[in-house]
Formats: sequence, structure tokens, C-alpha cells
Amino acid sequence: MSADDQVSEEPQRTRDMLLEMASQLLLAVIVGLVMAVVANAFVEGARWFFNTSQTENLISIQVGGHRYNLDIFLTLSLAAVLIFLVRRMLGITQWSGPADSIYAVQQSRDPLDIRMGMGSTLAAFIAAGGGGSVGQYGPLVHFGATMTEVLLRYVRIKIDRRVFIACGVAGAISAGFNAPIAGVLFAYEALLRRISVGAIAPIAVASIVAYAANQAFFNLEPMLAVPDMSIELRPLIPFLIFTGVLSALTSVAYMAAIRKGRALASRSQWSMPQLLMSCVVVVGSISVVVPDVAGLGLTQINEMIDAKFGLAMLFVLLAGKIFVTAYCLNTGFFGGVFGPALFVGAATGAIVANVAILAGLAPHLSYALPIAAIAAVGGAVIGAPLTAIMIVIELTGSYAYGLSAMLCAILCSLLTLRFFGLSYFDRQLLDRGIDLRLGQEHVELSLTPVSEIESSEFVRLEADTPLHAAQQALIAAQATEAYVCDASDRLIGKVDIHGLAQASSLDQAIDRVPILLQADDRLTQAMTTASNFVGESIPVVHQGRLVGALSEGDIFNKVLQIQASLRQQ
Repeated sequence: MSADDQVSEEPQRTRDMLLEMASQLLLAVIVGLVMAVVANAFVEGARWFFNTSQTENLISIQVGGHRYNLDIFLTLSLAAVLIFLVRRMLGITQWSGPADSIYAVQQSRDPLDIRMGMGSTLAAFIAAGGGGSVGQYGPLVHFGATMTEVLLRYVRIKIDRRVFIACGVAGAISAGFNAPIAGVLFAYEALLRRISVGAIAPIAVASIVAYAANQAFFNLEPMLAVPDMSIELRPLIPFLIFTGVLSALTSVAYMAAIRKGRALASRSQWSMPQLLMSCVVVVGSISVVVPDVAGLGLTQINEMIDAKFGLAMLFVLLAGKIFVTAYCLNTGFFGGVFGPALFVGAATGAIVANVAILAGLAPHLSYALPIAAIAAVGGAVIGAPLTAIMIVIELTGSYAYGLSAMLCAILCSLLTLRFFGLSYFDRQLLDRGIDLRLGQEHVELSLTPVSEIESSEFVRLEADTPLHAAQQALIAAQATEAYVCDASDRLIGKVDIHGLAQASSLDQAIDRVPILLQADDRLTQAMTTASNFVGESIPVVHQGRLVGALSEGDIFNKVLQIQASLRQQ
């Protein structure tokens, strides 16, 4: 190509690049608008259904001079029936959530299941509206990721799939919390887990548009209502450290209870209808006695911040919320873990605030402790402490509250990482055999089958090949090893030129148990096999038939290709 041709193509490349950028930003705007509508419909709709059902007081009983509202049994029963129908009609055997969104971003082979994602979001809305102790933000995050998968199927715009999923997730956090900076942070901190300048623009646009749509079209009440006051950090530091340690304990207890509940539900061997009905009975009974543990708990969070509960009641709310959330999530009432984690954090911080006031802390400073614990427990559960800190700053508009939350959240996350893991979602994936601690490269290598590696040339011999002919075949191919197969290409064994020189027949020289790879083995396994292998190549078999042979160079060249691809992305 001449220099003139290159010059003439430069304006076209520039136009193509600008068109591509404009298309990506337009798509990010659409994602932000959709997430604003869906987030508001989800959160406000679930809150309205639950609050309306609980104020009707259709069924109640009088016991010992106290009247108990039994409407929760009706709403939970209706929710259980609807959730069962969603599972049956959509053929869903397992709900999907933020862990699946994170995994979708960390690899390129397994896209999100759209039917499962949409069904899970619908089930979460039903569970939250029916009074189940489940969160709303996790399902919104997963809906944002699932929606981008839908758009990618029908919109032909060149955009990194992983970045686009992060756009949907950022829009969900931004719209759900009215916190656009936190939305961008969460996309990087919990999903992408790497900084990419090229990805910032569409993610930021989706988050900002979702926030702007909230401001323009929806009248949202702030999630956290705290007094606007100056906070002196020095007298708070000892109590913030104690709050961080206690938040770590409650975070681990909360996440461990959910995991233990899953194991118990699996061992029970109950059918899904039986599990759902047990949830109605158990959670309904607890909610009748302690109604504050049911539902989303947003009102109760603010009441705990305002010190509306006594110390004994706070312990009841803390233990009760952990129990009913674990029970709901493991008996079919699907939902998020972040919303209840904020409740658990508020209860933890309120307990410390009560103790701190008795120890001499000024009452107006005690507001910072529940806020800090909310950030600490929430950040530890989702593995995004910086996001939780930014949510506090954006919701309170206070730098001082943010500093208090930072000290508590970082300490809590450090302890939680040591005794549980990076997050509840990472632990979910680890339970499935997916270890994100090893990095995105390892995930990609562990999903790449050996069959995708281009095979080297190899010498194949029939079982009845004469010894001299076998030696000549190796010499002609300039190879030191050959594979002996039967008429159906089934691998009998391996021979090498030195063994042939010492044998009196081909059969005598065959190594019948050579090191080999299955065609569906993963690249990580091939690397381990190759690192302990001495020889020219490793045979690859499929159902016993020889389909190729790989040298160490073949295997590690594939590894280098994957590494280069990830660096380019």
C-alpha cells in the first residue's frame, strides 16, 4: 500500500472510530434510562405492595391483651405460589444473581442465561413485595447485566461485552441508590476488577444517565436520613475501630448463615413446594412476633440510626434478620443479600452507638456509628468497600460521614477477607469450583478445552506395522515418537525410536499407558501435564480415539495467545 493510500484511508478510519464511539455512548444512554425505570419500579413497587398489605390488617388475633397482625401469612403464601409458578413456567431449576454477573464479566465463553436472569428478577420482586427478607439491589444488578446480554443479541455495535455488562450494573447501582459515582466504582471494584481508561466513558454515561433520569422523572426519598452536622472524628476513632471488628463478626455470621442454610436445605431433600411452605410458616411466625425483620427493612434502618430501638430489641433484630434472610434465600424466596446486609449493619452500629453513649460519647456523634457499620457490613458482603463508602458520601452528602465509614469499612473488609473471603459472591463461585482469586487469566485458561489447540504433526502407526517400517516412518518424519492405533483409530500406545532399536517387534516396544490428554480437558490441566512431561508430544484422545498430539510449545503458545487477548481488551 502506498503512502497516498494510507493518507486517504486515515479520514475514513477516524470517521469509523467516531461513529463507533457515538454508538457506544448512545447504547450506554439507553441502558441508563432503562435501569432508572426498572430500578424505581422494582424498589417502589415492592415497597408499596408490602406496606399496603401490612396496613390492611385483614387477619389478626388477640393474645394476652396484644393484637397480632397475621397478614404476613397471606402475602408470603401468595408470593410462594407465584414464585413456584415462575419456576415451573420458565423451567428454572436454580436462580441466578450477581455472582453470575461477575462470572460473565470474568470470562468470554459462558454468556448469561437470559431466561434465568429475567425469571430471577421477577421472583425477587415477588419475594420482596410479599414480605420476604430479601434484598432488591442484587436482583437489579443482575437484571442490568442480563438486559445488556439481550441488547447485544440484537444490536450490532462494536463494544466489549464485558464493558457493556458493567454499564448495566453501574446503571442499576446508580438508579437504585441515587449514587452515580458509586455505580461506576462498583462496576470496576466488583465486576471488571481492573482499570481501563477506554471503558470509563460508556460506564460513566450509563451511571450518570440513570441518576439524571431519577432526578427528572422520579420522586425518590433518600434511603438514609441523617442530620446534617459537623462530626469530630477524634473521639469516634476508638468506637469506629470496635464497630469495624464487630461488623466483621456480624458479616461473617450473616454470610455463613446463608451458606449453612443452603447446605441444610439440600440435605433436607424437601421438594420446592415443601421448602416454600416451610418458609411461609417459619418466617411468617417470626414476622408476626417481630414484624420489623420482614420485608426490605428500609424504614427500620433509619429508625435504628435515629436510636428508636432499645439495646435488647437491637440484638433481637440483628439475630432475627440474619435468620429469616438465610431461611428465605434457601427455601425458594429468591432475592439479594445486600439489602439485608445494610439492615444487619445498621443494627450492629446501633448496638455500638448505645454502648458508646453509655461510655460517654456525645449523642450527636453516635449517628456516625450505624452509618459506618452499614458501609462496613454492606461493603464486606458484596466485596466492594469503596463502593459502600461512596454510597454513604453520596447519600449523606457528608465528607465526615464518609471518613467514619472508610475507617470502619476497610477494617471490616480486611478481617472478613481473612476469615471468610473477598465477598459472598466470590464464595458462591468458589463453591462452584470457580476461584476468582487466581485472576481472569486463570478463569479463561480453565475454560479453554484442549481440543481448541492446533495439533502438531505426528506419526501414526498400525498395530501390525513391521518393526523396520516403523523405524523408517520415524526417520522420514524426522520424529522420535509415534502413536500406535487399531483400525478404528483407538490409541493402543506410544513408541519411541530408542525403544524400537532395542525391540524385536513393534508390539514389544509399545508403551501402553502413556501420558495423555482428553479432548475435553482444560488448558490449565494441559499445562500441569506438560510441566511434568518428558518427550516429544502428548497424545490427545476423544472416547479412546487418537485425535491429535500436542507439544509443550503448542500448549504454551495457546496460553500466550489468551494472555495477549486479555491484555488487548
